[in-house]
Amino acid sequence: MKILTWNINGIRTRPSIKEDIESLDADIICFQETKVTRDMLEEPVAVVDGYNSYFSFSRKKTGYSGVATYCRESCTPVKAEEGLGGVLASGNGDVGCYGNLGYYGKEELESLDAEGRAIITQHTVRNSEGEVKDLAIINVYVPRVDSERDDRKEYKLRFLTLLQTRAEALLREGSYVIVLGDINTSHRMIDHCNPDSEEFNLRPDRQWLNRFLWSEGQDSSLEVKDEQELLQISTPDTKSGQFIDSFRYFYPDQEDAFTCWCTLTSSRVTNYGTRLDYILGDAGLVKSSLKACVQMVEVQGSDHCPVKAEFSLDGVPARKAPPLCAKYMPEFAGKQQKLSSFFVKAAKKESVNASEEVIELSSSQSSQESNKSVDSNTERKRPMEDSGKPTGKKPKLESKKSSEEGKQANLMSFFRKKQSSQTKPEPAKEKSTNERKSSDITNGNKIGDNDRIVDKKPVDASEKPVKSTDTKAETGKSSSAAWKGLLGGLGKPPLCKGHKEACVMRMVKKDGPNRFRQFYVCARAEGHSGNPEARCEHFEWLDKNKKKK
Repeated sequence: MKILTWNINGIRTRPSIKEDIESLDADIICFQETKVTRDMLEEPVAVVDGYNSYFSFSRKKTGYSGVATYCRESCTPVKAEEGLGGVLASGNGDVGCYGNLGYYGKEELESLDAEGRAIITQHTVRNSEGEVKDLAIINVYVPRVDSERDDRKEYKLRFLTLLQTRAEALLREGSYVIVLGDINTSHRMIDHCNPDSEEFNLRPDRQWLNRFLWSEGQDSSLEVKDEQELLQISTPDTKSGQFIDSFRYFYPDQEDAFTCWCTLTSSRVTNYGTRLDYILGDAGLVKSSLKACVQMVEVQGSDHCPVKAEFSLDGVPARKAPPLCAKYMPEFAGKQQKLSSFFVKAAKKESVNASEEVIELSSSQSSQESNKSVDSNTERKRPMEDSGKPTGKKPKLESKKSSEEGKQANLMSFFRKKQSSQTKPEPAKEKSTNERKSSDITNGNKIGDNDRIVDKKPVDASEKPVKSTDTKAETGKSSSAAWKGLLGGLGKPPLCKGHKEACVMRMVKKDGPNRFRQFYVCARAEGHSGNPEARCEHFEWLDKNKKKK
């Protein structure tokens, strides 16, 4: 059985989710940061041939967080549940086994499960010894720590504690347990491109991960500052060292094994990243069944790469997918109309109704009577323009004219000199109606049907007409020049000191006295200071008062 995790950074941005799933070659595929809510979910994403899918959606923000698990039909789960604390349980086909939740209030549990960060599927598997057991896969997207928000720091720690409570509860029930996903924490210093040696091991989320995992020769004790901090990352019922990091089980000392890189600085080019994505299996499962674990750094399409593990397990598929399966959603099961169906153009509905009416008439009457009936119906539906009576609809010509007048003027029209209205045209040199429309549309001017255009220069008949593509290019250049002339322009960027190459401009986004201030840095990818191909240390504030030529 092959199990894969990948922070996909937006599932709706994928050209074809089916092709992605098939190319990953795994039986169970867990995505994080899907950034899709229930109303945004489309059928090609939710229902994939050969797989059954399960989603957890954010209930706080749109286009935020979210996880999804796709299971091959040969590994169809027997149960599935959204969330960790049981508040989203449906009462039908839930996984259960919540552990002691007495350390959490109801509002806290609702808050921890409101961001769509966990989905649990329970499978029936057969191990290499022929024993049939349950396997619970917890797909999680752990919140990240925001250094400027203490509430998010506490939120993450409480989420991790709840995750451990649920995982160990399932383990006590005799099930295999795998916790996988974007944990948003670099466990050890070799998992980070630029670790802070003094404070690195003191971060509470790193302390939690150190306690959660078992590793031979590694101390799982906690270096907490006080008892209150200990309660944030553990409860009296949780234990230490129950799970194993699948990748480190095979490669305990491999350096530069990163799974996430900053796209803004193109740091993937220089492999200047962090390891945030894990497949953590219970110690018994890993020691008896884990065959391989690889980081698929060659797979593009996100700021993360997939991680895949292979276990010597055979899936025993359920006869029917659990109720949480996406294919049972009313909008995909044919039981409920989609919201988009209420916005079909009226013209389509009218044409369908008219065609149905004609078919009914032709089947019940003779051809002659049918034709008369259709003609009468057509006259009844056609606007009575000749009679002068109001029809409620504007003539097509008038509608077209009003739509042209309502269009927004081209930007270049604000930079041109107005033509004198007192100049009288010469009859022989006046353009035809078709030439007027063609010329004015090309130049970006909009005119009414009754307006007259005057040319000060005679038109040479031998002169070839300018192609529309050339005119657009010239218009684009003139627009750019107009904007630069209006705003002054920033001119050419400076050259970096290390490579003598043009810099790129960035902006300070963090709160402080320099927020929104712009600066120049080297355009190359971020990397280690000793790497000559990486970004140099050039830094220069943008001086807006100094205009460059």
